[in-house]
Amino acid sequence: LQSNPVHKKIPVLIHNGKPVCESMIIVQYIDEAWDTKSPNLMPKNPYDRAIARFWSAFVDDKLVPSFQEVFKGQGKQLQRAVEESVANFLLLEEALRTSSSSGKAYFGGDGIGLV
Repeated sequence: LQSNPVHKKIPVLIHNGKPVCESMIIVQYIDEAWDTKSPNLMPKNPYDRAIARFWSAFVDDKLVPSFQEVFKGQGKQLQRAVEESVANFLLLEEALRTSSSSGKAYFGGDGIGLV
């Protein structure tokens, strides 16, 4: 709570005594702060970075909430949650399949990254 008084949630990265909050902001901070000392989590190419951000947001905003509803829902709510989760997984699977045919070793680039 002290490190993230605005949102009052985790994750929080504390670097040199200063908090950095929110998952994607932390990922971007790590890439910038340790640019030459570690493998990049995000692609260097601006378009590939945008695609990585898109799919990260898709997982956070669509996939995870629909999947969580599968465990909380009952009756018709459960059925809708299952249908939405399956549809979201199929979209992600198609994106992964399409990216694998682009000649790159990993989704979003030539090295392992966030996506």
